[in-house]
Amino acid sequence: MKTLPKVIVVDANFIIAYCSSKTTPDDRARIQHFIERVEKAKAKVVFPMVAVAEFLVGADLAGVEFLNTLDRKTHIQMADFNRAAAFELAQIDRAAIGSGDKKDESEEPWQKIKTDRQIVAIGKAQGAQLVISNDKNVRNNALRVNIQAMKIQELTLPESARQMHLVPPPIKSIPKARAKPTPLKVIKPSSRPVPKV
Repeated sequence: MKTLPKVIVVDANFIIAYCSSKTTPDDRARIQHFIERVEKAKAKVVFPMVAVAEFLVGADLAGVEFLNTLDRKTHIQMADFNRAAAFELAQIDRAAIGSGDKKDESEEPWQKIKTDRQIVAIGKAQGAQLVISNDKNVRNNALRVNIQAMKIQELTLPESARQMHLVPPPIKSIPKARAKPTPLKVIKPSSRPVPKV
């Protein structure tokens, strides 16, 4: 994505990837590069509170502290489910019901569908033009309300991370086995006669 929208909404899997030490090096580089671009463009990343709640369920103390640090950043906006979001959610739900299937052909449990829609509704209410999520249902809901959608893996991998792939890992030298010569035993012929078979 060449030009970054001014408002981007993310979901719980983005927040988890951003805050977790278990994130793959490439995804970490993508997220860090994305955040740097957001700061430089003076854009905002919206963290919907329903997504933050999902993150907090599995977060340890370090994750909670990191989230508190993010809350103080000017480019991060923690967003509640407010009246404007409720209006946007009603539009999403009404469109699904109007199509004859309130689940909108999703196989997910109803509670997850509602949460995914709330994330998109909060983003829409905040003016988001892009959602970043690895969740197909979140992306589909975003596309239905004219918000662009992409996965973390579709974020730009910075050149510095690409360079790491060009340098092959060092070959570990295998120490040569030091074979100690075994002295030969000289067997003297026996003076006994050999039995005939």
